[in-house]
Amino acid sequence: MSSKKYKGKTCAYCGAPGASETADHVFAKEFFLIERRGNLPKVPACKPCNEDKAKLEHYLTGVLPFGGRHPDASVSLASMVPRRLAKNPSLGAVLRASMSPIWVPDPSGLILRTSMITIDSDKLERWCGLLVKGLAYHHWKTLIGPECFFEFMVPTRDGEAILNGLLSKRGAARIKAIVGGGTFAYEGLQGTDNPQVTAWRFRLYGGLVLGGDDPAVRSGRIGGLTGPRRMQQRADRAVRWLQGRGTQ
Repeated sequence: MSSKKYKGKTCAYCGAPGASETADHVFAKEFFLIERRGNLPKVPACKPCNEDKAKLEHYLTGVLPFGGRHPDASVSLASMVPRRLAKNPSLGAVLRASMSPIWVPDPSGLILRTSMITIDSDKLERWCGLLVKGLAYHHWKTLIGPECFFEFMVPTRDGEAILNGLLSKRGAARIKAIVGGGTFAYEGLQGTDNPQVTAWRFRLYGGLVLGGDDPAVRSGRIGGLTGPRRMQQRADRAVRWLQGRGTQ
């Protein structure tokens, strides 16, 4: 999407100065039903970043609704995903081959039989890293540039408590938002001493279930941490705790 408003702006994703005249939706419109696409956050993006992000979104809009719990995920699966997979038959074949039965607890207390598919975790991680950069720029005008790390996490139930602790700390700024009528939700905290230090949590499609068939490692949320690379060792330790691998 071209716009004079964004011409010459710094790219929110790679930090290239004066490289952009493109407005990118941080959350691609295709994740949402047509009637849910108003007021999505937008940032300036250079053409290479915009195109790379679009490739990730093309994959994820065809995959993520399968694990969704939000009512719109079911509508998307029935009305939107089939058209996307028809345009990408190789992805459809991969998803069908990876599908297997799984039993999961329902909020009603019943154990229900559903299906599990394998997704490309590298693409999910890369996309989440771009979300964090876009949202930090959109809300706080902060660039999370190449000098920073991004740590991706799918926290276990025990790890959720630690992520709650991180997000409850005092910060320079915080954001909590719902987009697409609750299709996606997110919260973020910016550190007090360095604006590039941030913590995030995402809930996609009402809490799509990630982690496979082991209940101990399933999660309905995604987390992320950013900061200068010199801080990465500390972040790695935090992530190990968040993922339930800390020493007992």
